[in-house]
Amino acid sequence: MLKRSVFSFSSGMMLMECLFAIAISGILFLCISRAYPQIMNTLFYSYQQYQLDVFLRERLLVLETQLRRTGYCYGDCVNGLKSNQLQVSPLKLGQYPHQEKNSCIIFAYDINSNGRWEPPSSKESDYFGYRLKKGQLEQLRGVKDCDSSGWQQFFENNEIEVTEFILQPYTKIYSVKANPYFYLSVSLKFHLKQKPEIKSHYQNTIRLRNVTAL
Repeated sequence: MLKRSVFSFSSGMMLMECLFAIAISGILFLCISRAYPQIMNTLFYSYQQYQLDVFLRERLLVLETQLRRTGYCYGDCVNGLKSNQLQVSPLKLGQYPHQEKNSCIIFAYDINSNGRWEPPSSKESDYFGYRLKKGQLEQLRGVKDCDSSGWQQFFENNEIEVTEFILQPYTKIYSVKANPYFYLSVSLKFHLKQKPEIKSHYQNTIRLRNVTAL
């Protein structure tokens, strides 16, 4: 005589389980279909932000390295400039017309270590400049003033718009008898022209080790 299976009573629950699973699947599918566009937009935004940060990182390292060299001289460049009646300070701030104050910097350093700062008119000039002009950060070697011509784009990417480039030098004295330390704070803001929400803000304080006066 065959015995009744102990599992025979569970057969009546299969239909309810299937309906329950279908209902749960439908709810999950509805939630995913509504959240999917938002998730994809978030991922795309993060990817564009990452691309912008990677693109700018190397260029900003160049800018920072250049500014740290301000005032370097393998000799006595200051007295050499005095004798030629040229700008003595290796650091000068200004702005292009109709731009914010201190949005242009001109600085000098002895790039070939020959003991002097070659003037802006020289082919081997030791004077360099960065400025903000109409949404672009520009650079130039052999620069004399902030409103001259011939500057080139620093980022070489027309998709980026620079909204702020502010430089501020300052001095710190950590004890009464100690020599002053000179610094340069830099604030640089930019975003993608087509998507202003994709933006970045670079801030740093640079020690001007080769500068003896501001």
